[in-house]
Amino acid sequence: MKSDIQTFGKFRYFFLVNGMLLGNISANLIGDFITNIFLAHRSLDASEGLLSLLRHLDIAYGIICMGVIFIITIWYERPIRRCIRQFADSAEPDPGLLDSARRRLLNEPYMVVLMDIVIWGFGSIMFAFMGSPGGLSMGIAGGLITIMIAFFFVEHVSQHNLVPLFFPDGGLSKVKGVRSINLQIRLGALIFSVSVVPLAFIHLTIHQFRDMQINGKITPLMLADRIQTTIADESIVFMVMAILIAILFVHHLKKPVAEIIRTMSRVKKGDLNAKAIVYTNDEIGFAGEALNAMTEGLRERELIKDTFGRYVDSKVRDEILNGSIPLDGELKEATILFADLRNFTPLVEMTPPKELIYLLNDYLNAMSETIKKHGGLILQFIGDEIEAVFGSTIYEPGHVYFAVQAALGMRKRLEEINKIHSQKGYAPLSHGIGIHTGKVLAANIGSSDRSAYSLIGDTVNLASRIQDLNKEFGTDILVS
Repeated sequence: MKSDIQTFGKFRYFFLVNGMLLGNISANLIGDFITNIFLAHRSLDASEGLLSLLRHLDIAYGIICMGVIFIITIWYERPIRRCIRQFADSAEPDPGLLDSARRRLLNEPYMVVLMDIVIWGFGSIMFAFMGSPGGLSMGIAGGLITIMIAFFFVEHVSQHNLVPLFFPDGGLSKVKGVRSINLQIRLGALIFSVSVVPLAFIHLTIHQFRDMQINGKITPLMLADRIQTTIADESIVFMVMAILIAILFVHHLKKPVAEIIRTMSRVKKGDLNAKAIVYTNDEIGFAGEALNAMTEGLRERELIKDTFGRYVDSKVRDEILNGSIPLDGELKEATILFADLRNFTPLVEMTPPKELIYLLNDYLNAMSETIKKHGGLILQFIGDEIEAVFGSTIYEPGHVYFAVQAALGMRKRLEEINKIHSQKGYAPLSHGIGIHTGKVLAANIGSSDRSAYSLIGDTVNLASRIQDLNKEFGTDILVS
C-alpha cells in the first residue's frame, strides 16, 4: 500500500485524502454557477436593489455552505484520512479503525447526497422567501443537478482511487452497515437527471415567461426573443451537464466490467492466480466477488487434485474425480505386481537415516516411473514394497504383457541405479517381483473420515506370496 501511494508522490497523496471533498465542492460551485445563469434570464421584472441583495446573499450563503461542507466532510472522513496516513507510513491500521474507515468510505456518496439536499433545500426556500424570481424552481433544478454530479463524482473518486487501497482483496459486500444502490436505480437517476429535469425546467421557463406576458411585464416580441435565448442557453447548460453525468456513469460501469473481462481472459488461459479488483458493491461488484470466489475454488481444486495425485496415481485420481470409478465396489480382472527390496532391514541398521531415505526414494522413484511407463498404476507404497496394478482402473486388454514388460524394465532400472550408487560407495540393492492375474474387488475402503482406493481378493494375496517365493528360488521375477 505504501508503494502505491508513494509512486505518485505528494500530489497523489493529497488527492487520495481530499478527492471526495474537492469533488463535492466542485459540484456545488457548478450548481451555483448554473443557478446564476437561470437567474439572469428571470430577473426582468426584479429591481436592481433586489438583484444586488440576492447577489450578496448568494455569495454569503455560498461561503457558509462551503465551510459547512468542509467541516462536515473532514469530521466524517476522520477514520479514512487516518488510515491513508498510516498506509503512507507503512503502518497497519487498527482493525477497528480500518472497519470504520471502510464503512464510511462506502457510505460517503450517500452522506454527500444528504448534505447537499439539506443545503440546497434550505437555500431554495430562503431565496424564494427573499423574493428571488423563480427562486424555488431554480433551487430545485440546480440542487438536483448538483446532487447528481456530486454523487457520481464522489463515487467515482471513491471507487477508482480509495476502494482498491482499502479493499485490495475485495470483500465490499461483507462490510456491515453499508447501503448499496443497484444499477436499475442508478440508471433511473441518470435518466431523470438528464431528461426529465431539463424538460420540466424548460417547460417551467415557458410558463413563467407566459405569465409575465399576461401580466403586461413583457411584450409578445420580447417574449419570443427572451424564450428563444433562454431556452437556447439553458439547453446548452443541460446538455453539458448531461454529458458530464453520463461520462461519470459510464466510468462507473466501464472500469469494473473491463477488470472482470481481463480476469476472465486470464482464467480462460489457465492462470488461476488471476484476481479481479472489485470497485463497487452493486451487481457488478457482486460479479467480481463471485469471479474471485470461483477462481479461488478452481485453485483449491487444482491444489487438492495435485495433492491427491501424490498419494494416489494420477490416473486413479482423474477417474475418481470424474466419477468413472464406482467407489462402492466392482469385480474386474487385473494383473497385480508386487516388488520388495531384499535385505532392507540390515541396510536400515547400517545406513545413516538421510542416506537411507535418499537410497529408498531413488529406488521407489525409478520403479514408479518404469511401472507408469508400461501403463501400470501404483496403488500404494508399504515401506520398501510397491503394489501396482495393470488393467485397472482403465481396462487394457494387454495388461498381462504390460506387467511382465514392466518387471523386466524394473530389473534394468535397478542395474542402472546400482551402478550410480556403487560410484558413491553404496552397496547394491536387490528386489523380488511377483506377478499374478485374476479377479479382484476394486473399492473405496476405509473409515468414514479416511479411505483409499484399494484392490482386495485372492489375486492380490497370491501376487504377494509369489513375490515372497523369489527368496526360495533365488530369482528376482516370478510370474504365475
